[in-house]
Amino acid sequence: MFQIFELTQADPKSLLQRTLKLSEETGELAEAVLSVTDAPGSAYKAHTLHDVREEAADAALVALSVLAQTCETSEEFSAELDRLMREKSAKWQAKLAE
Repeated sequence: MFQIFELTQADPKSLLQRTLKLSEETGELAEAVLSVTDAPGSAYKAHTLHDVREEAADAALVALSVLAQTCETSEEFSAELDRLMREKSAKWQAKLAE
């Protein structure tokens, strides 16, 4: 999927460093959302929905890279991603049905 496994293998970050990078990207996403929703003290940053999308994509890529780093092969990564997305989506759907 978009060479995430291969890019992760080529990147020398440790799992800890990659996870901290995810935290950084999540913070940037939060900042963009706060700005777009005119949260007090954040509106001056003038972010747009485009910025929210960009930051969401960055956070998603890093999160997927964390998952990829825990896998031995590209095939394992793909299988785990598929399994986890199915399980987590089903859980979310069940919650919404309650």
